[in-house]
Amino acid sequence: MRRNINIAIAVIITGTAVVIACNKRLNTFDQNNPTTDSYFKTAAELRNGVNAAYSSMRAGNLGGREWFFTHDMRGGETAPGGAQLEAPRAELLKQPSPAPSNSVMSSVWSGTYQMISRANLVISRGPAVNDDPAARDVIVGEAKFLRAWAYFELVSMWGDVPLYTAPDTTTDGFKAKSPAADVYTQIIADLTDAAAKLPTGHSKDGRATSDAANFLLGKVNMQKGDYAAAKTALLNLYGKYTLVDNFLDNFDGDVKLGDKVFTSGHEFNPETIFEIVFVDKGDNDFNWGYTGEGATAEGSTMRSQEYGIVWGNVVPSDAILNEFEPGDPRYKFTFYESGDSIMTARSTQVGKVLTEKGMNVAQSTHNGVKQKRVYRKYSILDWTDDGFHPDGINQRIMRYDEVLLMLAECEAEVGTPAKAASYINEVRTTRASVQMPPVAPANHDDAIKAVMHERAVELAGEEVNNIDILRWRKKGYYPSLRPDPKPGQIAFFPVPAGETSANPLIK
Repeated sequence: MRRNINIAIAVIITGTAVVIACNKRLNTFDQNNPTTDSYFKTAAELRNGVNAAYSSMRAGNLGGREWFFTHDMRGGETAPGGAQLEAPRAELLKQPSPAPSNSVMSSVWSGTYQMISRANLVISRGPAVNDDPAARDVIVGEAKFLRAWAYFELVSMWGDVPLYTAPDTTTDGFKAKSPAADVYTQIIADLTDAAAKLPTGHSKDGRATSDAANFLLGKVNMQKGDYAAAKTALLNLYGKYTLVDNFLDNFDGDVKLGDKVFTSGHEFNPETIFEIVFVDKGDNDFNWGYTGEGATAEGSTMRSQEYGIVWGNVVPSDAILNEFEPGDPRYKFTFYESGDSIMTARSTQVGKVLTEKGMNVAQSTHNGVKQKRVYRKYSILDWTDDGFHPDGINQRIMRYDEVLLMLAECEAEVGTPAKAASYINEVRTTRASVQMPPVAPANHDDAIKAVMHERAVELAGEEVNNIDILRWRKKGYYPSLRPDPKPGQIAFFPVPAGETSANPLIK
């Protein structure tokens, strides 16, 4: 991690930063190799610093690849696609705890601390920037949001972790692990300040907003068990967003091959609160260096490729398949199975039928039927089935449906099941494409079970189940309300070997 901090600072001060704009183009700048003393004097320069933190968020260490693997392998919604699943990912999926040398886990650790380092530099330089105070305050708010997001990833999966809140360019400025309670305190302080500094309303360019900060503040407080604080934050969002009529509009984006644009998708739609931006340049390339920097760097994601029918590393688990009620249309919106048609361009052309032979994945079992299935969410198969295609589908990490379900959980926990049901039923009954019977839980346990079910079917394959499991396991809901989906799993990751070997304060 120390090496990542030094690299991050070197990258920022040389002005190599990715700009995430609504047109999803990449821009860089270079001003004759400025130093830390000469740079970050203007709001424009501060903006380039926070762009570098966004860049870390979407790079291969995090959103572009290893982040979704880390969450999904530790959750209960995935199974191996076959022998092709690489060893470190299979270890996360199958073992109670990975070895400290696990490369996927280590990538997420490195990526989050790189984000934190870049955010720290922006936050520390902000007070000296006076040419545009309004822009400066927004930029610092974005940096605090990004730092909070990174630390929540760390504390929710590792527990006690080193807490860095200021830049450190030395080679020996290591920190010991801070108690998780202190990390949560810092996260909440950052998000509270970010919510006050950032603009409210829909994000149309992938930048953080006050609403995104309140969303994360609600989620963080839920994870630490403060449901009253979570509800307060989440109510700032209630009624400001709408569920889109077509469920699938939440999981498409730009798909391009060469000069041919298959679709531009429905990104930044009325349901979305915050998205990690990805770009399909049409060149079928991915930034395997995992950094996300540079004028020509790829901004694509590997999600569709990894979970598709060619590489087939991951398939839906039997448990998540069997969670869906009969007739729930979200089943077909969430999964493809042999016999379904792909390449229909949203049912505007005939397409072609998926066959068992044509899917390089293991079978799964739904209602006793063995069949090959893959995730449809974040898939490009309705547009193209070329064998290798990193894509540009934005990762919707904050959607309004989850606001409703988090509010439902808050109400269930404080003993108001009827109010919990009203939030759940907004998700179940108000979309044109999803019309399910309303629920009416009578007590705390029934309300919690209804929340658990609805989060499973609504958010399947969206990298939230791992954190849900940790929260509910801690509260004893496994096995009192439901069987533990990952029995014997150790709650927190070990600190990566690369960190313990370099940091003398962590052994």
